[in-house]
Amino acid sequence: MNAPFRQQGMVSTLMAVIVLVVSLLAAMALMRSVDTSTSIATTLTFRQSALQEAERAYVDAQQRITFTQPDSDIDHAPLGYYAEPQPATSRSAADIPDILVNKVSGYAPLSSDDGNVIAYVVERLCPSTGTASASTCIVPGPTITSGNVSNQTSDNKTFNTAPNAAFRLTVRVDGPKGTTAYVQTIMR
Repeated sequence: MNAPFRQQGMVSTLMAVIVLVVSLLAAMALMRSVDTSTSIATTLTFRQSALQEAERAYVDAQQRITFTQPDSDIDHAPLGYYAEPQPATSRSAADIPDILVNKVSGYAPLSSDDGNVIAYVVERLCPSTGTASASTCIVPGPTITSGNVSNQTSDNKTFNTAPNAAFRLTVRVDGPKGTTAYVQTIMR
C-alpha cells in the first residue's frame, strides 16, 4: 500500500514542477513584454519632444529673421540662414545639411529646459545667392485644400523675397540620452 501513495506523490511533485516551469515562462514573457512597451513608450516620448522642439525652432527662426531683417539674397551664417541649399551629407536621403550633421559653425543654437540641445538651419530654395527668380527657385503655389495665390500673398510673411521663394527649415534635436532626431519643414 505504500507504493501507490509514493507513486501519487511523485505524480503530484511532477505536476507541481511542470506548473512552476510554465509559470516561470509566463513571467519571463510578461517581463519581456513590459521591457518592449517601455522602450516603445520612450521612443514615442522622444519623438514627440523632438517635434515640440522643432516647433520652437520654427518660431525662433521666424522671430530672429524678422527682428534682424537680413537681406534674404545673401547668407547670414550667425542666424543659421543661407540663401541657397547647403551641401547635404551622403548618409542622408532627406538632404540634411552637413552644418547640422557635423555641428560645425553656421547653425542657430536654441536652448531647452528639458535637456535637449536644439540647432537649426534655414535655407532658401534657390540654386544660388542673389535675387530670387520664379524660373530657378522653388516657389510655392496655392494650397490644395483651400485658399488661392492672392489669399496667400496677402498673409504676413517672415521670409520675403521677390517671387516668394520657399525656405527649408532643418532642425536637429539631441536628446539627453545620446539620441538625435532631425525634423524638416518648408516655410514661405
